[in-house]
Amino acid sequence: MNEEDLFKLIETREDERHDFKEKWYSSNESNSKRAEMLKDIFSFVNTTHNEDCYLIFGVTDDTREIVGIENDENRYNTQQITDWLNSLPIEPEAPRVRVETLSVKGHEVDVMIIKDTDRVPVFLRSGKKGKGFGNHPIGPGQVFTRKEDTNTSISGTADYNQLTELFRKHLGLNLPIEKRFEKVLQDWKNWDYYEHSDGIGIQYSLDPDFRIVFVDRDADAKAEPFSLSQVRVDISWEIAQLKHKSDIIKEISIVNLDGARFKAVAPDIGSISNSYENRLFYYCYKVDSLKFKLEELINNMGSAISPNHGSLKNFMESIVLYNDNEHQSKVEQYLCSIANDVGTSAESDEEMLSIYRSKLETDVPRGSIELSDLAIDQMAKQVNVGKYIKDLMKQNPQLQ
Repeated sequence: MNEEDLFKLIETREDERHDFKEKWYSSNESNSKRAEMLKDIFSFVNTTHNEDCYLIFGVTDDTREIVGIENDENRYNTQQITDWLNSLPIEPEAPRVRVETLSVKGHEVDVMIIKDTDRVPVFLRSGKKGKGFGNHPIGPGQVFTRKEDTNTSISGTADYNQLTELFRKHLGLNLPIEKRFEKVLQDWKNWDYYEHSDGIGIQYSLDPDFRIVFVDRDADAKAEPFSLSQVRVDISWEIAQLKHKSDIIKEISIVNLDGARFKAVAPDIGSISNSYENRLFYYCYKVDSLKFKLEELINNMGSAISPNHGSLKNFMESIVLYNDNEHQSKVEQYLCSIANDVGTSAESDEEMLSIYRSKLETDVPRGSIELSDLAIDQMAKQVNVGKYIKDLMKQNPQLQ
């Protein structure tokens, strides 16, 4: 969080996403402040929206005046809160929190960031009382939540409607249909492969309305740089139709690799350029994308369309993984500043070109454009650029 983000929150009255505290919770074990802190954390985890929440210390809740906590003896850091939460009998898992300190108007303000999760509701498996809980023990199964600017009281629990909404969030029923699809794609063990007379596909066993149908499509490319690492380099193309009931939610390009022994989502194309506008290309995935969620499902569901370990390793050897678009832009901006070094590393020796040429001549139809010297050289460069970027990111933590 930066100062601008903090001021945006301070300018907004307390709601289901943030709350102001003039001071930290007292660490005196004879009072009930630890119970209050746990209740507040649980209340923000058990919200029905899909955003992170914030407890802001050093700001009054009535006037929103910045008073600071630099002299507060009861401050906690991330490790202290994490260790404490992990020591409690929390179901289904301990909340993820992070504490950041910002200097604002001559004061220090602590912000506890409570990460959003669909693993809700959270509660204690067994009751907690005694030191730090004073006269307010928290019972087993007691669910705290937050509505607008008000938390469930420490002696209360969420009502039926609130619990229903939390379970809707857990199941993804509060999400747009594409986000729901993204969620079920990550449940690898509950997808089944099927073959019908009208084609092949995979279906989500817990909700058969979610399914993926693979449809043949024509494409000119008979080989791609990412197929050169396979035993057979020829490829064929399909469209994966992500369906909910009869509706097509998304269509994603699929490539059949190694003589159609396994499927993969066609990766995106990345590029960098030097000062002379000479462009170098490579292939990549963005981990936060729907496409990559499908790629991970194919790789991990252990079906007839999944690669074995060796095939997957070979496939991924020149494909770069980015967290998101912002991550890709950051890395490519750096690569442009060293484009000449990248270009030098992209060159292939004649021995490697000869190996690629032999494999292509064996598997690709005669007369295909992929058999030209120019095409082989360009594919080899794309492989080398991808490998160079992957090695560079491993060696440079700032690019990860």
